[in-house]
Amino acid sequence: MAKSLSLKEAKAILKSPNEAKREAVEQELAAIGASELTDILSWDSNGHTTMLASDALTERARRSIKKIKVTPTQYGNQLEVEMYDKIAALRLLAKHYGMLNVDTSQNRPSVLGINIKGPETVYDVREKQDDDEETEQKD
Repeated sequence: MAKSLSLKEAKAILKSPNEAKREAVEQELAAIGASELTDILSWDSNGHTTMLASDALTERARRSIKKIKVTPTQYGNQLEVEMYDKIAALRLLAKHYGMLNVDTSQNRPSVLGINIKGPETVYDVREKQDDDEETEQKD
């Protein structure tokens, strides 16, 4: 079994100039991202679980398995299957292919210069004395 890479190591290889290593890491991450638990296990409506034989597993399924633990119990074998983190693999691939780079120029608002001219307002200015005389004449 090949040594598994950490995310940090995979990131470094994806940035390296070695195309063969980059392609191998891309394939490994794609296999992890496309894997499903049903590639390894099957179960019926009663909850009876069956694990596929190792020679019956697809290459994608083998690449996605991190750990298999079989513990014998009085009721039969207890299976524990741990798979590599699918979300982390997909995120790393998406970042590598530039799918997570946000184009900030598309999110900028357009700047428009708008000059608004309203109607001219004419004010009639009167002196206070005129107002006082008018109110006295009305009384």
